[in-house]
Amino acid sequence: MRLFAAGGVVCGLLYLGGCARVRVMTAIQADGSAVRTVVLSGQDKKENSIASPTLEDTFVIPSGAEWKSKEEKKNGDRTLTLERTFAPGATIAGDVTLKGEPGKIKLVNQAKVTQLGPHRFEYRETLTWKGAKETPLGELKPEDLNTLKASLPKPLATDANARALADKLASLAVPALFGPGDPLLAIGMLHPDLAVRRMGQKLGTLLIQALQDQFGDQLTVEQRRDVARQMIQETMANTKISQPDPAEASSPGPSSKSNGLTPLMFVVKTPGHVVSSNGETDDLTGEVFWAMFEEAAIVKDVVLTAVVEVQ
Repeated sequence: MRLFAAGGVVCGLLYLGGCARVRVMTAIQADGSAVRTVVLSGQDKKENSIASPTLEDTFVIPSGAEWKSKEEKKNGDRTLTLERTFAPGATIAGDVTLKGEPGKIKLVNQAKVTQLGPHRFEYRETLTWKGAKETPLGELKPEDLNTLKASLPKPLATDANARALADKLASLAVPALFGPGDPLLAIGMLHPDLAVRRMGQKLGTLLIQALQDQFGDQLTVEQRRDVARQMIQETMANTKISQPDPAEASSPGPSSKSNGLTPLMFVVKTPGHVVSSNGETDDLTGEVFWAMFEEAAIVKDVVLTAVVEVQ
């Protein structure tokens, strides 16, 4: 199974320093206002022989008098830091907007900090996919269908059953591969065997339950485990992670603007404490964070939430 063909080109280890990326900090104040800091980083094309996309090629840069901006260049990297304060209850829209094909947008965001009670606020940010609505598994080719059917007992090895399994696998595998959380594509670039293990940890129980729901007692417990293992191994083995081709990157035309996967990091900071969230907590700083690639939102909106209590 070729899950997205890894969503395009992924920055390889040697290119991580120049891969376009974004980090967003939302600092919730005691009155419910939010200081929003958006940091866009990428390769400085002028200082590097590889013609990688610029920040302007990858992002719609937030603009307006409300935004304070600062630009830095160091070791071939360019960093643009933008900051503004949003009033209590104001909606933050489009300050993380990623470009796709020329003239088109592929991802947008919207965020809001809402007061829930005295000194208690909820942060909610939604990432919405605006690019081409590919099916999660891309085009299910005959060989992919046969692979799935081969993992099932002969009486159950039908095209309909295989397609249903493929759809279920995609809905589970997309967040595991692209985040939020620890995106397994990032781990897979450095340690493929560990990525397979992590995939098993994240999806094993869910896939076994999906097989139980679909086939009931037509599969034994051991058969369900075997099918789940094979599905995970095939998915990771066929999720290709490619490094940028310098020759292609330096050639003119639309292909030179291909942005590949963009690492995204969202962080919530508060002078108080976090009551609950669907992110990860940094015990050292007390912050909540979410890490992902933009394709995390291709199946459905990604919603980040955190409830905080401020002093």
